[in-house]
Amino acid sequence: MSTYRTGYRQIVYTLVSVILLGSPYDSTAFTCSISNVSTLNFGTIMPLTNNTAITSLTFNYSCTKGITDVLAGATLCLNIGASSISGQVISRQMSALGLGSPLSYQIYQNPSNSLVWGSQHVSGSTPVMISISLSQVLTPITGSVTLYGQLSVNQSSIIPGSYLDTYTTLTASSTINLGVFSTPTTCGAVVGPTFPFTVMATVDKQCTVSSNGDINLGSLKSSATNINGNSAISVTCTNTTPFTIGLSPSNNNLQGAGVLKSTTSTDQIPYQLSSNPSGSVWGNDLLNVITDTGTGIAKSYTVYVTVPSANFTPGSYKDTVTINVTY
Repeated sequence: MSTYRTGYRQIVYTLVSVILLGSPYDSTAFTCSISNVSTLNFGTIMPLTNNTAITSLTFNYSCTKGITDVLAGATLCLNIGASSISGQVISRQMSALGLGSPLSYQIYQNPSNSLVWGSQHVSGSTPVMISISLSQVLTPITGSVTLYGQLSVNQSSIIPGSYLDTYTTLTASSTINLGVFSTPTTCGAVVGPTFPFTVMATVDKQCTVSSNGDINLGSLKSSATNINGNSAISVTCTNTTPFTIGLSPSNNNLQGAGVLKSTTSTDQIPYQLSSNPSGSVWGNDLLNVITDTGTGIAKSYTVYVTVPSANFTPGSYKDTVTINVTY
């Protein structure tokens, strides 16, 4: 008889379970939005008198965290990159199609216009950083941000027209940096909302005029004839702006033939206004005005006066001439 012995071998397997915890950013429900972005509009610019015009634009932001988020705070960075015209942040410009030089301006973070609004993506510039505390906050955190614009100085030679610069979703964007234990103090890499906008200005035609002084013929003997004198006037008109200069004595004579009046007698001394020493009439009709084109720089014009005779009652005589610049 054969005998069989039976038995068994016990094998024990140990199952090790590993749960991998992801980054708290991967499942966060934190979101931000930006609203009420309009146009940074400088309005109508008179380049000879207010070429350092300022303006501003205010828009809103709103941020919300999810119920299950374990975040202490977040930093929302608002980036404004390079101008579409200049391709730079430090020197921003608007342009007008078909015109000459661009119109320079800058965007600032503060009303004193001392801190340029830049981008974390552009070296040497600074974005606006908004610190948001999320400790036990489930309602939206809202606020507003103002950007300030100012035209650069010394642009009197700019050509009148409508000027424009554009910031797209690539150059007006935001990033978010989330913090579990505290609010971050740096910009992050999480893509936030964009806020595209345009910058506008209208440069208007303008002229200014000033006189370099009266024409004083001095003290004359009654026997004097063909007395001459002159002075200069200065006219500045915007670049490429056509204009005319007319002179009108107080009697409104269109050919520049006026009279000097006295407060002590009824005598009136005739005189003639001219645009050159040879006596070309300078008046205020289409045939007797000076025609020129502005450059944005002051131009000087000499006014000549001739008195045919001084044979009148002794006394002081004078008249007022009005300078008419039409453009």
